Amino acid sequence: MLGGLRTKHVVLIIIVGLILGLGLGLLLTWQVWPVQYYDTDPVDLKAEHKDDYVVMIAAAYAQDRDLGMASFRLGQLGLEDAKQSVLGLFQRYGEAGYTEETQSLALLAYDLGVTDVALLPYLEEPTATPEPTPTESPTAEPLPTVTPVPPTPTPTEPPAEPTATATQPAPTATQPAPTATPTTQEPATTPTVAADLDYQLVEQTDLGCTSERDGHYILVYVRDEEDRGLAGVQVLVKGPDVEETFYTGLKPEVDAGFADFAVTASGSYSVEIAGATSQVAQDLSFDDSCEAAMPHRLWQVVFKRVSD
Repeated sequence: MLGGLRTKHVVLIIIVGLILGLGLGLLLTWQVWPVQYYDTDPVDLKAEHKDDYVVMIAAAYAQDRDLGMASFRLGQLGLEDAKQSVLGLFQRYGEAGYTEETQSLALLAYDLGVTDVALLPYLEEPTATPEPTPTESPTAEPLPTVTPVPPTPTPTEPPAEPTATATQPAPTATQPAPTATPTTQEPATTPTVAADLDYQLVEQTDLGCTSERDGHYILVYVRDEEDRGLAGVQVLVKGPDVEETFYTGLKPEVDAGFADFAVTASGSYSVEIAGATSQVAQDLSFDDSCEAAMPHRLWQVVFKRVSD
């Protein structure tokens, strides 16, 4: 009986000793002598610390523009998809309102090859806004002298018509034919309309059906006055239950002024240049009339900037 009690006491003492020893060991390792890491590799960082590291890489790239070094640093993090990680951080910082970090992340993502139209406004603002404002201030004064010029022909042309009609009643048989040709030419005001346009529609072509694409597409080309591709131009497309903008220049391997829009619903679409006075490409129809061997339809639209 006494031997059994002694055995129980011994077991209890051992268990209490183990618990106290374990607690003391944890106290020493966590509080008194905690493990400290030095010179760890970036790949060993936690996910949130890797995000901070990507932001710092983008900030450094915005200063030195060394894409090789930035790619090397991103590779050290062991990310599954570095481009997608940079794009995701760009979206998060943009929604949070951090302008400087968003711009540096946008620049890094774009130069890494990310094709997302959301990047373009952050790439254009630093270069586009400062320069046009000083250059256009001196040219603002000649504009009033240009605008009176178009109105002057319009008042002079109407008086010319009454005088022609006044002279016509005498020779009623011979002069109606000459008077008909001037009147038909007068309403043809396409030069004045084109002068008011920023962009003119020069081509709208149904390219038919194809098997080389993974869906229906609208192919858009925007050219300048010398027929060179214009990058960074915002294009507006409207269709069944869709109104969306996208930018040219994201596929420079095709053309500097090229952009394409994937059509996902059947119906009629229109395309124009957004934020400018533009002619509209209308009635771009998409349906299921293509055969199974060539199931996808393509339309090509070309706009050209009108010179001032």
